Amino acid sequence: MEQKYRAPIEQVFALLTDPKWLEERCLALGELSAKVKAKKSTKGVVTLTMTRRVKRDLPALVAKVMPAESDLHLEETWTPADGGYDGVLTMDVVGQPVKMNAEFTLESAGKGCIYKIEHETRCSVPLIGGTVAKFAQGQIEQGCADEFKYLVQALKKL
Repeated sequence: MEQKYRAPIEQVFALLTDPKWLEERCLALGELSAKVKAKKSTKGVVTLTMTRRVKRDLPALVAKVMPAESDLHLEETWTPADGGYDGVLTMDVVGQPVKMNAEFTLESAGKGCIYKIEHETRCSVPLIGGTVAKFAQGQIEQGCADEFKYLVQALKKL
């Protein structure tokens, strides 16, 4: 997935690593709760730890494996790289067999920047794990698209 922003990279990075803004974004996009903590190192590395509660409409097969309401635990690390940032993200659906990993970049592009992210979702349930992972991947990518749009709108207000 990829999104281009017309704002400078540092402005986009500041929002994407601001715990208060991230919590507001989660709630605005319909999550039940969100708690975000940030830790910044002297080398410019930012690690975000997030706990989010979500409710989703589940197809019948997925509902046999997972509840509609779940807690998500995410850890996201941003590392300075060549005038931009590289990062990794891990997400666990607490108490459930679904895990997601992602790699991302935020790089300058003209007067703006480009945010690229690639997700990989797994489910450890025998036989139907692939179906559950495919559903979860779709939910994650739709959520990411919504987050991209929310950031576009937020940047217009700055």
